[in-house]
Amino acid sequence: MSPRLNNSKSPPRLLEGGALLFWGGVTGHPVVGLVCALLVEARFWTRLRWDFGEEAYVRAWYLSLALGSLTLLWAWLQGSGQVLLFEALVWMPVYLLPVLLAQNYAAEPGMPLNTFSLIARRKMLIDRRAGRRVEPVQFHAGYPYLCLVMVAAALSRIDEVAFFAGLIFLASCTLVYASPVSRQRPIGTGMALLVTVVLGAGGSLGLKGLWRALDGAYGSLSGVYTNGDLSQTAIGHLGMLKQSKSIRWRIHDTEADASRLFREAVYNHYTGSQWWHRPVPERGGGEGGPLSGNKRDEDPERTEIDKREGDYEPLWDRVMDNGLVQFAFENEEFSRDPGSRRRLVVRGRVDTKTPLPLPSSARKLSGFQVTDGGIDANSLGTVRLENPDYAAVSFEVLAGGYPLHEALPDPNLDLQIPLAERIPGHLDADEEWIADPERRGIRDLCDDWGLRGLTAQEATRVIREKFFSEEFTYSMFLGHERASRRSSAVSRFLSETKVGHCEYFATAAVLLLREAGIPARYCVGYSGQEQTREGEWLLRGSHAHAWCRVWHGVIPPDEIPDGVAPSSYGHWEDFDATIPRWLDYEGSGLRWSRPLMDWWQRIREDFLIWRTFPGNSGLINGSILGVVALLLFYLAIRLWKGRIRHIQEDGEAGRKVAMQTPLHSLTRLAERSLGPRKEGRTFTGWILGLGEILPGIEDDLHRAISYHWKARFDPLGLTPGEAGQFEELCRGLREKIDREEWQLGAGKSQ
Repeated sequence: MSPRLNNSKSPPRLLEGGALLFWGGVTGHPVVGLVCALLVEARFWTRLRWDFGEEAYVRAWYLSLALGSLTLLWAWLQGSGQVLLFEALVWMPVYLLPVLLAQNYAAEPGMPLNTFSLIARRKMLIDRRAGRRVEPVQFHAGYPYLCLVMVAAALSRIDEVAFFAGLIFLASCTLVYASPVSRQRPIGTGMALLVTVVLGAGGSLGLKGLWRALDGAYGSLSGVYTNGDLSQTAIGHLGMLKQSKSIRWRIHDTEADASRLFREAVYNHYTGSQWWHRPVPERGGGEGGPLSGNKRDEDPERTEIDKREGDYEPLWDRVMDNGLVQFAFENEEFSRDPGSRRRLVVRGRVDTKTPLPLPSSARKLSGFQVTDGGIDANSLGTVRLENPDYAAVSFEVLAGGYPLHEALPDPNLDLQIPLAERIPGHLDADEEWIADPERRGIRDLCDDWGLRGLTAQEATRVIREKFFSEEFTYSMFLGHERASRRSSAVSRFLSETKVGHCEYFATAAVLLLREAGIPARYCVGYSGQEQTREGEWLLRGSHAHAWCRVWHGVIPPDEIPDGVAPSSYGHWEDFDATIPRWLDYEGSGLRWSRPLMDWWQRIREDFLIWRTFPGNSGLINGSILGVVALLLFYLAIRLWKGRIRHIQEDGEAGRKVAMQTPLHSLTRLAERSLGPRKEGRTFTGWILGLGEILPGIEDDLHRAISYHWKARFDPLGLTPGEAGQFEELCRGLREKIDREEWQLGAGKSQ
């Protein structure tokens, strides 16, 4: 055995267990951390050890790789996490636990470093077969494992004081026990500890920043960020607007000629390049329903965020017979015949407060798993899933009739136009607006196009004719903007450049209609442009679209008379102002690999939905637990049979066990024919009985026993060449024994 083993050091008692408990606490897995800590620290409570050898360490490493790979695959299939690298880092203490347990319960004080390198191991085997003496570098996995546990723990709660206190304590213990001269050099140890804390804090903050950057890059559309309360458009920004070709939603619609616009969110306040949701006050009286508007709140202490969040109201809900939850915009919808409604089936990825792509006339939604939370809608008609249990959903939508979840137009919010867009100019020193006579704004264009005094139907027809003419051009690339004019980018688009994408066309149409006295709102969602043979709409990131909701009718008074239905004043309609040629830019250009990626994405989402369906979860979890239990039972039997006793004498670790040689690998085969070896009988005398039962192996068996004696009792031991021959001889004996026993059994059966 290499003398380098004498320099191997293992962490002291309770340090590894304490680190695992710390990891479990800060990552939110205290039970897992406790179990791992008990397994690691139990080596100090038992004298059981195993003579694993090089192959066993390699198997432990392969088991760790398999655990990590399977867990990552499972996490990816169920859609947990955008960046799977961090999922792997958090669970590293569990993945690598087999390697640490093999190290802690081994009879040897160290493991070969080439355990983790396939190339290095193959080179070692080649050298040994060639007769060259090879001594792999030995090391102890304890302290490297501690470092990885700290890295895993640093991925969560890194802003809390408790985390840094625990980190300092564990780092202090590691430095004190890892260095043989730390107690003689307290100043140096203190400096090293300070550097460790600083580097740990910096590394933790760096990991958190990396996570946020990657999560933002993968979790949102390029150049655009949209949620139920804010749409950060690309209006006024230069460069190419790139959209993802991946599938965001899949919608199966029973009506082939129905609207292809599936909206996610609606906004009514525009400033700069952002559209915002502002709550619409509720109109008094009438039959507006519970979602017709938000009650006016004059509390000055409430922030805008509180007001927006307070504008969301939950839908009616009930639990179905299969355990899933159903939601409706009116309670009577639960008892209505579903055959009279337009039926859609929607599938896709979701997260907390995800806006759902729905037709404007959605009435009832069925098939959700939401333990905490549900579905709510705001006064503008945005419907969102509050807190889904899983990362993918499949639900049914029944739609038709008058929209129940859009507030009546507000004379202030739905006619609001930024002054910089209406009359381009600037503020002077007295905070007065000075118009720029050389630039034309929304007011001038509304007059030029003759929109004032027109009905909503007439005004939208004029705008469509203007936008659909050759005068305006659709483009995903904008290289003509100026940073100083971003506040009036829409008016510049209408009067000067006349080049833009759907956000320009939709925003310009809303502002023009508002200037003409017609209430309008800005919508974002998807336009169905790609349909499979099965009739399913594939909504990709490149199908993301923006359009308008226009009020056709008159603005109702603040107080609606009793008995008057709000629908008698008018209704909201979709108006898509973008020229049809936009699909040539955004909806085409799929790569050759896209069909394969689409197939894999659908398989992944469908599997997750099937797995999480009530009834299937228990079946899958039970099957997994059964397989794991069988594997653990098999592993426990193998370990129990291979156990040895590790005896402590006078505080020093010493081994009083028989040296294991390749000949011992024949023990299980011999027991099948000879039965268990009786106490007091020598191993070689017992195993020679195989030669009497199987004469064909007698010569090879005697040669193997001679190698066995030399390895155990000769002070010089076996040469590297003889060790290789010994292993090959025992491997051949195992094959011969199996073959001889099979032939012997076949002869008896005849």
